[in-house]
Amino acid sequence: MTWAPIAIFAVIALFAATQGFMWVRAKRSVGQAAPDTSSVDGSAAGDPRRVYCFHSAHSGPCRAIKPLVERLRQTHRNLIPVDIAEQIELARKFPVAGTPSFVLVENGSVREVLLGGQSKRKLVAPLEGEIGTP
Repeated sequence: MTWAPIAIFAVIALFAATQGFMWVRAKRSVGQAAPDTSSVDGSAAGDPRRVYCFHSAHSGPCRAIKPLVERLRQTHRNLIPVDIAEQIELARKFPVAGTPSFVLVENGSVREVLLGGQSKRKLVAPLEGEIGTP
């Protein structure tokens, strides 16, 4: 018997388990109190609803979604980009296990977590208060 199929299966299983762990960790954080974000809030500090875009300069999906995030920031000051290399402690306090991750904080608690690249529609919905809109 060859080990190749077993090794391939093990790699696929490990990948699936890692993705599952990230999803569970993100969903568990919903309803929890958000950490202090005053270091990155800027002009959105007084807004009751903020979406934090955790990104990395070295991530392909982050580079792909960056133009959309920059366009949305022109009309939504409550979309706050957070470079995990510059704000590593803040990223550790949030449910960030991969980039890009979008975390909706409303009235001081985590309300929604979106993992990975998102469409414009899925990003605008939490910015405007439409949680869970596909």
